[in-house]
Amino acid sequence: MKYFVKLAEELNFTVAARKLFITQSTLSLSIKKLEEECGMPLFDRIGKCTYLTDSGRIFAEFARRAIKDTEDGMRSMKEINGIYTGRLHIGVTYSLHDILNDCILLFTEQFPEAGLRIIESDSVKELEELVLKGEIDFAFTYSSKRMSTLLECTKLFETPLCVIASKNHEIAKQSSITMNGLRKYPFVLFPYGIHSRMEIEHMFVMNNEPILVPRIEVNDASLILRMVETGRWLTILSEGIVAKKDNFRAIRIAGVTNNLTCCIVRPKDKYLSTLERKFCDIIKSHWM
Repeated sequence: MKYFVKLAEELNFTVAARKLFITQSTLSLSIKKLEEECGMPLFDRIGKCTYLTDSGRIFAEFARRAIKDTEDGMRSMKEINGIYTGRLHIGVTYSLHDILNDCILLFTEQFPEAGLRIIESDSVKELEELVLKGEIDFAFTYSSKRMSTLLECTKLFETPLCVIASKNHEIAKQSSITMNGLRKYPFVLFPYGIHSRMEIEHMFVMNNEPILVPRIEVNDASLILRMVETGRWLTILSEGIVAKKDNFRAIRIAGVTNNLTCCIVRPKDKYLSTLERKFCDIIKSHWM
């Protein structure tokens, strides 16, 4: 099954065999036996090119799920015996990865033998699709308006978009600032296309204000905050991102009610491993 899934991903027998650490003839024989068992071809071979058939595309989704379920079963048995050596696959949207870093430190202190694989994305929808495909266990992201009914969303907090400034910046003592008042300061924002940036642009459009043009664009939340900490730049992010950072101030934008809902997205009815539950608990406790 793993051989089939790898070939479905690579669509190249030579490359797939190399990544599986087997010979090409072994891979070819395994796929042939699987196709005989299924009673239909899973791949089309046209010249030197390999393609999934319609049956192959359908079967690939079930095969990925079967592999994941088997891995979950093995992990569950190990956890019964107090062995926490599994690997979590976590997705995170760019603007929240700085928060996730803090949670990773706490998690690895509790479970030093556990493995982690972190996937960042600028697209909330892409993270949802990765969860649905079983490529990640859960996503730490923002809720979307049209989420699949196969997913469950655990709300962590709702937070407004705010101007984020260094505690020593001249606007740090203000409780709010108008949209027009923002234009006299240099801003560093996420690039166009990232969820937070699109919400910022939507905020300006909905309030009939010209869109704010940043001086600098960066797709790394940690770097943005380090730049803001110098006092030379401001940014616009969700208030919750700096809720526990004493060296920053979140200033509300007057007349704006745009709130982002931060959440954990995972498949409904999927086995919840101890490692996944513990990590989710750490993320939740961050806001208590």
